Amino acid sequence: NGLDENRPHHGFVLIVGDEKALAVCGKSGFNPFFGHDLRIDNPGAHDTLRRNAFHADGAIVVDGITGRVVASGWFVGDIRLGGSGGGARSRSAKAVAQQAGDCYVIKASEDSRGKLVLHLGTKTQAFNGTLRRAPPAPP
Repeated sequence: NGLDENRPHHGFVLIVGDEKALAVCGKSGFNPFFGHDLRIDNPGAHDTLRRNAFHADGAIVVDGITGRVVASGWFVGDIRLGGSGGGARSRSAKAVAQQAGDCYVIKASEDSRGKLVLHLGTKTQAFNGTLRRAPPAPP
């Protein structure tokens, strides 16, 4: 249970890469971040992302240079490079990691209990562990 409404998480894909290169790799049907300048280091950004992006279908796209949230609900247009194993989220994550100049893709499955998969180009690394909150920042 990771959402405010005490629902199990939906799984997510977070893509960090070149905004312009990613623009030709997919699109978002409804993008609540379009026209806004929310950056991942802005105060309140994590809460906004958790409420508006991490429990919806599609990926979250962040520009790797500026840290600006480009889109949520973003879908990969061509998943052929993702192979034939796994579901659509897994294949999409693998495929887009190889497109747009080798972007970083972080994926957590719906049934994940602390497992994250990181893709960069054709490389994949799984991380397993119990997640815990970071200690509060010093005043």
